[in-house]
Amino acid sequence: MTLYIDNKIDPLAILENGRELNTPIIHFVCVDTTQCNTKLSRDWIWKNLQGRFTINTVNACFEVPSEASMFALVKDQFK
Repeated sequence: MTLYIDNKIDPLAILENGRELNTPIIHFVCVDTTQCNTKLSRDWIWKNLQGRFTINTVNACFEVPSEASMFALVKDQFK
């Protein structure tokens, strides 16, 4: 997992529970990931998105709704 996004250090990435949280917060938008490979999905999220998220074998939840939409569009790649 990289600490860089657009050649800048991502300050949330260096904090524990900074970007990837253990449990979703109530305002997070969730996307079903039961058919997806969790490791591939997590790697894609770290490399392509910037907001906070949580992911497990059941769903991926995002703080930024537009990032949830982007993930929903590409999640079929991770089967």
